Amino acid sequence: MNTNENSVGRAQHSTPTFTLYGRVAAGPAGLVGTPYPSLHISLVIDDAYSGLTVIDGQPTMGEAGLHNVLRIRTNIYANTLPTDVVVKIPLAPPGGMSPEAFARTLMRRATDFSSYVSPYSFPACLRGDRMNPGEYNSSSYLAALLRSVMGSVPDLGVSGYQAPGWESPMPLHFFKGEAIR
Repeated sequence: MNTNENSVGRAQHSTPTFTLYGRVAAGPAGLVGTPYPSLHISLVIDDAYSGLTVIDGQPTMGEAGLHNVLRIRTNIYANTLPTDVVVKIPLAPPGGMSPEAFARTLMRRATDFSSYVSPYSFPACLRGDRMNPGEYNSSSYLAALLRSVMGSVPDLGVSGYQAPGWESPMPLHFFKGEAIR
């Protein structure tokens, strides 16, 4: 058995499970958050049949052209767990939804997200614990994705860390499948 903490084999289950993984946002830059270090949150869906799927929001660089730099986009990758994780929060499907349906719906909504439309913003005062009204970041993206499927945003409640943007999910109209690709 592989004892590597980040191995795919350690995370697989017969039905999908869902975990929010938090790591310090933007490497060392996330450590300067006030009053606590800022987290970047990723959703890990693991299942023995399709493996690991990680979903989060990311700011764009030049991959979609210079006019789309620093826009929010869906980031999905498979069979690799995020590294340097400082917190893991189990997440249950909403009542009345099977784990399989929850996983399918999350994937569909993530791929329907309108990437490259909304500007990526930094927290208020750059190091703050909240976003300015109407501004969004990667945490705003993931909070909105979860709200679009669950009807609400789960409470993170992580002592000693903050997740600016979690308190201000993006509007749900960004998940209507009108992405610029």
